Amino acid sequence: MLYHPDKHRDPELKRQAEHLFNLVHEAYEVLRDPQSRAIYDIYGKRGLDVEGWEVVERKRTPAEIREEYERLQTEREERRLQQRTNPKGTISVGIDATDLFDRYEEDYEDAVGGGGGGVPHVEINKMHISQSIEAPLTTKDTAILSGSLSTHNGNGGGNINLLLPSAVFYATVGPLVFYLAIQQLVIRPYLRAQKEQDLEKQQESSASNIARKKQEAESAVLLMQESVRRIIEAEESRMGLIVLNAWYGKFVTDNSRRHERAKVIDVTVPLQCLVKDSKLILTEATKSGLPGFYDPCVGEDKSLKVLYQFRGVMHQVLSGDSEPLRIPKQSHRIDADT
Repeated sequence: MLYHPDKHRDPELKRQAEHLFNLVHEAYEVLRDPQSRAIYDIYGKRGLDVEGWEVVERKRTPAEIREEYERLQTEREERRLQQRTNPKGTISVGIDATDLFDRYEEDYEDAVGGGGGGVPHVEINKMHISQSIEAPLTTKDTAILSGSLSTHNGNGGGNINLLLPSAVFYATVGPLVFYLAIQQLVIRPYLRAQKEQDLEKQQESSASNIARKKQEAESAVLLMQESVRRIIEAEESRMGLIVLNAWYGKFVTDNSRRHERAKVIDVTVPLQCLVKDSKLILTEATKSGLPGFYDPCVGEDKSLKVLYQFRGVMHQVLSGDSEPLRIPKQSHRIDADT
């Protein structure tokens, strides 16, 4: 109803409402059909295209499609784990078959003519089993944990090794203090810089999508203004829930990260628009998909900070991106002393 074109008289707002209304309608048509919804869960929007339908048999039930989805998810997780740990294993078995290939001539004669126990004697006299897994430390260094077990003629033994094939293994056999210094001054800054580069690449590749989502969010906020005004009037009349300020994105609260820049957007209007009967309930999902929201920092940790008033008392809460949130709550109340 919020995005229905007939609700807006202004030509520009009406145009924006039509665009958002069509997106909502498209999503509704997919999610209301159990089979289409199951296909979307597995293949995304591509699965709804003609080419996607060729991958999925139309006669499959939603339960069968979801079963395949869970199977694919499990296989994907197993492949990801194998790529990270690169497990390897070997088993070798030694067999003594001398009696089969090096028998004397009279033994064969006895076997053919006499019918005695002419079955050749074959035995396993040794076995070796080895297994190894890898654990990446940096982009260049990898720790390898390996173990082996051997047995020969009834005697056996085993061992476990930890191999760190770095160029000099942080000064080969350097003391713990030196290792910690390298960890703090070299490895961590390098990994941090590498992570920042990966984030920049990810953000660059999704720049056009972010711009589109931002435009849609701004349009949604404009369309919410009238509804929010009515909601605030109703909440004020009953001393209910008023969202004073709300921000969503990356907050910098750690003094060691002062050089980083906060990346947040104002979501006061979208949150107030979700208030119903003096309650605001957000489910366990990323908040970037809420009406009027978008992701201001793709690939980075995000939170939602809300300053609100309930029964004339100030409240404040900081919630993780995917954490469920229910307000008002007594634990959010700001003491008069603070």
